[in-house]
Amino acid sequence: MTQATKLIGKVRRSVQSVAYGNPLYQKILASGETPTRLHFTPSDPWPGDANAGQALMSSQQSMFERSESTALRHAATALRNLRAVGTDAARVTSLRLIGNWLHQFDGWHETEWLAGHLGSRIAAWIGFYDFYASAAPPDFTPALAASLHRQWKHLLRTISPNLKGVEAVQAARGLIYGGLNFPDGDKALGLACDLLQRQMAAEILPDGGHISRNPATQLHILRHLVDIRNIFNLADIRLPESIGVGLGAMIPALKFFRHGDGALSLFHGAVEETPLLIDAVLTQATMRGRVLRRLPETGYERMMAGRSLLMVDAASPPPRAFGDQGHAGLLSFEFSHGRERIIVNCGAVPMGSAQWRTACAATAAHSSLTVADTNACDIGDEGGIAGTVQTSAQRFEEGGAHGLEMAHDGYRGQFGLVHNRILRLSGDGETLMGRDVLHNEGGHKTPQEFTLRWHLHPTVQVSLSHGGQTALLRTASGGGWRLRVENGALAMESSIYCGGIAPRRTMQIKCTGMTDSGHTAVTWSLTRERKA
Repeated sequence: MTQATKLIGKVRRSVQSVAYGNPLYQKILASGETPTRLHFTPSDPWPGDANAGQALMSSQQSMFERSESTALRHAATALRNLRAVGTDAARVTSLRLIGNWLHQFDGWHETEWLAGHLGSRIAAWIGFYDFYASAAPPDFTPALAASLHRQWKHLLRTISPNLKGVEAVQAARGLIYGGLNFPDGDKALGLACDLLQRQMAAEILPDGGHISRNPATQLHILRHLVDIRNIFNLADIRLPESIGVGLGAMIPALKFFRHGDGALSLFHGAVEETPLLIDAVLTQATMRGRVLRRLPETGYERMMAGRSLLMVDAASPPPRAFGDQGHAGLLSFEFSHGRERIIVNCGAVPMGSAQWRTACAATAAHSSLTVADTNACDIGDEGGIAGTVQTSAQRFEEGGAHGLEMAHDGYRGQFGLVHNRILRLSGDGETLMGRDVLHNEGGHKTPQEFTLRWHLHPTVQVSLSHGGQTALLRTASGGGWRLRVENGALAMESSIYCGGIAPRRTMQIKCTGMTDSGHTAVTWSLTRERKA
C-alpha cells in the first residue's frame, strides 16, 4: 500500500466519522416507521462445526481470534457453529454475542459497519433467528429488528458500486435479506441485483473461475449466490439471468479445486475449507458434470492418473485490484494420492497479522523454485500481490504421460533468469517427473543461489538416504514415495502448514544449487514405492 493510498484512506475515514458518527445521523437512521419483528426468516442452510461452537461457548479463542468482537464480525460462522451444538446453552450464547454487539456497536462504527460486515451480519441474524429466538426474552426481538433496520438503511444509503469479491456478494445478501423484511425493500433488491450483475461480468472468467484465482473465494462467492438464488425462489422472485449464468459457470470450477480428501487446494490465499460445506454448496447448486481438466482463463491445470492428482498454478498472479490475497507461488503445484495430500503449498492465514500474510504469500512458502531467497513477484507490506509477471504454459501428452511445460520471467529483471518447469505424470499415476531450468537470458555473470522446495503435508514423514540423493516419504496409511534428484543433493528443513483452522508444523525437502552463465537444470522424480 503506497503512502498516497494510506493518506487517502485516512482522509476518507475522517470524513465518514464526522458524517456517520454524530448523533444526528443515528436519529436519521432511526426515523420513520420502526419494525418490531421479522416476518421473513429463512433458515441458513449451511453446516457448522460443533467443536468450534463448544470452544466459543467456553471462551477458548483460536490463536488468530484476538477478541470477541472478531467473532461477532464473523457472525454467520459463530452462529452456524453454535447451531451445530444445538443446545439451549448454545442459544443463550448466541443471544449473548448479539447482545454484546448491540451494546458496543449499535451506533455507526468504522469497522463493524463496513458494507461486507453489515451484509453478513444482517443475513446471519435473520437466517439464524429461528434457532436463537426461542430462548430470547420478550423485549429482545423489537430491539433486534430496530437495530437490523438501522444497519440495513445505512447499507442501502452508502453501498458502493465498486465493491468486489466476497465483500460485494455479502453486501448484496444483506440488502436482500433486509429488503424482504422491511418496508420499501424493492429499492434494496434492485441495488443488490445491479451490484451482482456487475460483479458477474467483471469477476467471473469464461471458464467459471474467479479473477482472484483464490479457490476459497470461489467457494464463498458461489455459496452466497446459491443462498441468494434460494431466497429469491422462496420469495417467488425471478433471479436475473446473468446472475444465474454466472452461478452455473462457477460450479465446475469449484469442483476443479478439490483434492481427494474433498477439501480445496492451497493457492492464492485459500485454506482447505471443510468438505462438508463444499459438499453442501455443490448439492444445493444442483448441477452435475465431469470435473474439468483445466481452467485456461483462471490459469490452473489438473492432471489425474490412477489415484494420483496433480494441481498446478500455471499462470500469472491475479491482477492488483484482486490480488490482496494473492501469492507469489509461480509454477507451484500440489500432489495427492487418493485421500492423502503429499506435496502441498503452505496455505494462508486470512485472519492473521501482516507478517503471517506476507510470509504465506512468499515464493518460498510454495512447492516451487526461488532465486537468492527472493520472491518471484513483488508482495505488499501486508501481503498480497504488488507486481506483475509474464507466464506461459503448454499442456501435452507424451508416451501415455500427462505433461505440462511452463515458464515465468519473475527473476528476469533482477537476475536475468527465466524459470522453466516441466512436469509429467505417468499414465498410472505412480511417477511424477519434474525438470526445473533457469535460463540466463540477461547475460548476468554473477552466480545466484537457487532453491527447489517440496513442502510436505503434516501427516507425511520423511527421511533422507543415499547421501541426500533420495528422500523417502511415508504417508499416514503406510504408503511410500521416493523423491530423487539426478544432479543435486536433498536436505530437510522445518516448514508450516496453514491449510486448516490453525497452523501445523511440518517439513519441507530442499535442493539448493548455484546458477551458471548458460542454463542450470535440476531433474527430479517422485515415485510410488511398491510394497514388498
